[in-house]
Amino acid sequence: MKEQKYYTIQVIPVNSRDSKSYKINTKLVLFFKIFVAVFVIAAGIAIYNAGRIARILIHYDNMRVSNAQLIKQNKNYEELFNRLDSLWVLEERIQNILGTFVENDSAKISSLIDKNKFNHTPSEKIEVDYEGGWQTHEERMKLEHIPNVLPVIGIVSKPYSEEKNHLGTDYSAKMGNPVFASGSGIVIYAEMKGELGNTVTIDHQNGYISSYSHLKNIKTKMGKNVNKGDIIGTVGSTGNSNGPHLHYTITKNGKTLDAEEFFSY
Repeated sequence: MKEQKYYTIQVIPVNSRDSKSYKINTKLVLFFKIFVAVFVIAAGIAIYNAGRIARILIHYDNMRVSNAQLIKQNKNYEELFNRLDSLWVLEERIQNILGTFVENDSAKISSLIDKNKFNHTPSEKIEVDYEGGWQTHEERMKLEHIPNVLPVIGIVSKPYSEEKNHLGTDYSAKMGNPVFASGSGIVIYAEMKGELGNTVTIDHQNGYISSYSHLKNIKTKMGKNVNKGDIIGTVGSTGNSNGPHLHYTITKNGKTLDAEEFFSY
């Protein structure tokens, strides 16, 4: 049988001749060393992971705060973009009413404003009693129903011509741009109309009827009362069309008229 080995630990108390000896098996010492080594390694790993987890938690908290700030900032941007869209539509509507659309000459714009400033009265101000008695209520209402404002921001791509049997005016414009009611009235048609594509027709209740064709989208419905300058659709290329444009017609008591004669450029 193999002889076991021991470590001897001798304890000698101070001021005493008596001493005590302890024998410790070498295997027990080896086991203790292994235990201490494993404990140190495990403690090191635990400390490292604890530090790593703490860093992840700190990073997560920072990300959460940053994400909340980004969400708030995104909402602010959305609100600003909505305001810009509203301003853009308002600008186009005002330009359409004044007839200035793409004109950049300030002198010409001032002249156009002077010529047209009484040609359109916003619906919410119709009841205002202007000092000086410029127009009676009846006169203002009659003017509201005359289709005399541009229906779209664009350029004439094909004019009215009885000789060429083109009984309307084509306005080339950007796809999706708003189309406006040229005068107040009642919508008597608002759906697909064969080669004319999506079409809106307005009875201005004074003998005039205006029609807007090849629309991408229709923004009104049959039977609805619309005011001059209201958005009734968007520029499109539905029906028999070679590209985005508005085919616009005016009739008076059933007779077709040249729409361009109604506008002051």
